[in-house]
Amino acid sequence: MTLEGLERYLENLQQNIEQGIAADLPDIVGREAVNHFQEGFQKEGFTDQGFVKWQEVKRRQGKAKGADAMRKILTGRTGALHDSISYVIEPGKVVISANPMNTGAGTNYAVVHNFGANNAGRAGNTVIPQRQFIGNSEAMNQRIVEKIERWLSEKLNR
Repeated sequence: MTLEGLERYLENLQQNIEQGIAADLPDIVGREAVNHFQEGFQKEGFTDQGFVKWQEVKRRQGKAKGADAMRKILTGRTGALHDSISYVIEPGKVVISANPMNTGAGTNYAVVHNFGANNAGRAGNTVIPQRQFIGNSEAMNQRIVEKIERWLSEKLNR
């Protein structure tokens, strides 16, 4: 390869990587984050530096019968909270959120379960323990870094 050919190759490579960063990386980050947070519903806990299992629910301690007694924590009958986790690409960032509007409880439902509450429910006297399902996570960040490294390696090896 001539010096001129190498120069063209490197310019094309740079252009491909720059275009990929704008087009591919936000989706890689968003999909990986959503997958990580949704996996927490299957494991019934949150993984940051380590796994923290959610507090058990009363309905599985003998109060409920049938499918309700077996259902995973925070899945509800519809799975709306799990399914509501999504991402939006904004300039320079990817925003991950949970917005289970079709639960009838609106966004407070997600906030109350993610952070816990001492005054929940209709009478305002129900304690909901924190069952974090979305937030900063070192494990998720590591998964994202590995995906980006794989993506970059594929771009460089073309």
